[in-house]
Amino acid sequence: MLILSFSENGWTIEPLHINPMIGPSAETLIALGAKQTSLIVNGNEWYRIFSPMFLHAGVIHFVVNMCALWFIGSAVERTHGFFAAVFSFIIPGIGGNILSAIFLPQFITVGASGGIFGLIGACLVDIMMNWSLLFGKDVNHHEFGTTSRNIKIVILLMLDIGVNCLIGFTPLVDNFNHLGGMIFGILVGFSFIERISKEFFGAASGFFSRMKRVCARFFGLILCAATIMITIVVLAESDGISTPCPQCRYFSCLPFPFWKSPDERWWNCDDCGLVTADARKESASGKFVELILTCPDQQVKFVDISEESIFDENELSENLSLYCRKNCENVLS
Repeated sequence: MLILSFSENGWTIEPLHINPMIGPSAETLIALGAKQTSLIVNGNEWYRIFSPMFLHAGVIHFVVNMCALWFIGSAVERTHGFFAAVFSFIIPGIGGNILSAIFLPQFITVGASGGIFGLIGACLVDIMMNWSLLFGKDVNHHEFGTTSRNIKIVILLMLDIGVNCLIGFTPLVDNFNHLGGMIFGILVGFSFIERISKEFFGAASGFFSRMKRVCARFFGLILCAATIMITIVVLAESDGISTPCPQCRYFSCLPFPFWKSPDERWWNCDDCGLVTADARKESASGKFVELILTCPDQQVKFVDISEESIFDENELSENLSLYCRKNCENVLS
């Protein structure tokens, strides 16, 4: 799919200020199945809560995700089996895309990160459920090498979470997918991850301990299914454009370079790229003299551009986001 995305993009790489992941354009990714909430809700293209898992923003995004999938996914599969690994990837991947579609409707996003964070969530559940066996003295006794190896694995998981969250602040990738994937991964983990009983090592395991495992398994499965259904209903009832939390975008997007002015940044985390406008020109010269700008919050601004000597409509259209940031009081929908 990565090769196909480059092929559909004419074997070209977008500039880094458009796609810092060294990859194709957003338009190409949309054509191949990227998440875009308006197409899901208003276009009935519900496959877009599934298809983004097989697309990537670019080479960097692909390499980071595939390395994580190789090491974490294979570890879950070796320890808990094929179906546990599949469910821990697919269900969180879909759940993460649904949350992203609800909270970031204006953002186009792709990536297997939701599924990978689902696998990480399953690993965290595995660690929590088997904490006493991984770090306790009942099994490890005085074998410090085994305990230190387990500690290194936990640290590597935390580093992987950190790296992917940093990537989540860039265009075409989002941290709501990551966060949602981890939440659903934890719920799936409680349902499918097997706890290793102490009885296997000769230690006693009581009735209440066994009942706690059974209850956690059913609770995780029921809560996971209920959450998926509730979020799908919330998404279906939305208009596909507005978000219940406009400021939440900053959890998944940081303006960069943040030390420069908005006009000089590679990307901004606002809705100025979606503004519309009408323009008035002088009949004699053909020069545009006034812009009637509809801001992201639907406020209308009249902008005098008579001193800028703009004759080309395409040039005016390309600069709409700049006029938005200069003249609109609210740059969020």
